[in-house]
Formats: sequence, C-alpha cells, structure tokens
Amino acid sequence: MTLRLAGAAHRAFTGRPAAPADPFLARIYSDMAELYGTAFDRERFEHANRNTFTDMARVLLDVLPPVPDAVDLVVVASAVPDFDPRESVVSYLTEALPGTPQSFALSDQGDAAPYTALRLAGQYAAEEQAGRVLLTVFDQTTVPANPGPPRQGTDARDGAAALLLSAEGSGAPTGVRQYGGLTREDAHALLRESLPGGPATLLLGGGLDAERVAVPSGVTVERASAEFPCSGAWGLLADQLPHFAGQRLPVFLADFVPQGTDEEKAGELSFCVVDFGAASA
Repeated sequence: MTLRLAGAAHRAFTGRPAAPADPFLARIYSDMAELYGTAFDRERFEHANRNTFTDMARVLLDVLPPVPDAVDLVVVASAVPDFDPRESVVSYLTEALPGTPQSFALSDQGDAAPYTALRLAGQYAAEEQAGRVLLTVFDQTTVPANPGPPRQGTDARDGAAALLLSAEGSGAPTGVRQYGGLTREDAHALLRESLPGGPATLLLGGGLDAERVAVPSGVTVERASAEFPCSGAWGLLADQLPHFAGQRLPVFLADFVPQGTDEEKAGELSFCVVDFGAASA
C-alpha cells in the first residue's frame, strides 16, 4: 500500500524564555565539552530558544486536522538531537495520539532524515503494518555543540512540521527515492532527469540550486528557507497544502546533503513526490 498525504502542519518557534537555563542541563553540557576538549558557551545557552521537541509537538497536534482514528506508526525525524535528553517526544506522541502506535526516532541522516523516515514508513505500509502514520520533523537551534549558521544565531528560530499519512483515503500518494555517492553536480543532473516535462512544483531544500538544476518549462520552483535546514521543504508543503491540493499537480521535494564542503565530495540526494494529480476525490 502507498501512503497518502491526509494533512500537514508547520510552525516556527522563537522562545527566549525569561527563566534561567536549567543548571542540570548546563552541567551536563559543560562536562561533555570538557570531556571532548571543547568549551561550553553558557551565555549562548542562556539566550537560546530552548524549545524542546515535545514543546513543538504539542503545538503541531493542535494545528493538525483532527485524528479521529487510531494511528499505527509515529516517526520523529531530526538532524540534531533534542537538547533536553530527559524528554522523549516519541513517548509523548505515542500517548497523545489515538490507538497504540509503534514509534521510533530517526537521526544521524542530516537533513535527509525526513526522506528516510518517510521511506521507512512506506515500507511499513507496504507490508500492511501501518495504515495511518504521523511523521514529524524538527529543527532546533538549542544544541550543546556549535552547529554553525544558520542553525544558531541572534534571531534563529526553531521549526517543526508534521505529515499525517494514510494508506487509504483520498490524499495524494507519496513516494521517496534516495541516491548516495553523488557529487553536487551529479545530484543536480539526476534531479533534472527526475522532473516531469509538464506542470509541477519543486520545493528545493538545502544544497541545491535551481539554476544548476535547469528545471523544465512548466515547473515552478520554490526554495525553502535556510533557517530550517531539515524541515524547510516540508514546511512549505504544509503551508501551501490547500493550494497544491487545488492545483492537482505533482509536488516534488528535494534536498542534497554533502559529506564535506568540496564540490567533488560525495553526498546524498533525497527526492520525494506528492502527486496531488493522483489524489482521489
């Protein structure tokens, strides 16, 4: 069975809580920094947003369409771990949603994590182990190590997106492809070959450039904000879901995650299609 997009939500979060950072967490990060020979920036931690994945998940559930039927699978995807190791967003979502869903979190994939998560969820559906899935994606700026821009900065925001998917119903069918060992130029060429010749929308994530893709005529390109490296393209999909559903055209999402800064370094192209043209009435 193919997973179909039944609903989506996206929110950006600031925070800057007035209360001082938890001394327990500060001690953990300070000890970790000392262990690995680096310095813990206490001032940056004090001024960080400190939105946990669970905080953001609560808001996503409030703005998602109602989920009246049991959820079979919950998947949490992120490029960096939650800054508060004492909280488990997987456990929170498992208890907050109807039913008794299986659940897991996926990391160590960089910004390709949402694509891998959706691909794995599709495998569960194909084996009839999950008829209804909630996939959540998180970008968090409060991290113990120095992440570099744009994940942390004076005006950095956190971001989260959620996709509600069903193996049955009228939603748009989804599909994911991922290719490893590609140079950036290879990734652009492969993406160009994968796009249709007719009207469509391409939501372009990090590491990719529309001009280098040379998209075919009729394909509209929108670039995700660099502010949300992991959830950006999915946030665009969620924000414009009624528009895309009304157009009834394919929407493509793509991200390239390089394994280094050199143009010749190999990386991974992740590519997803949400075919609103194939959605049933």
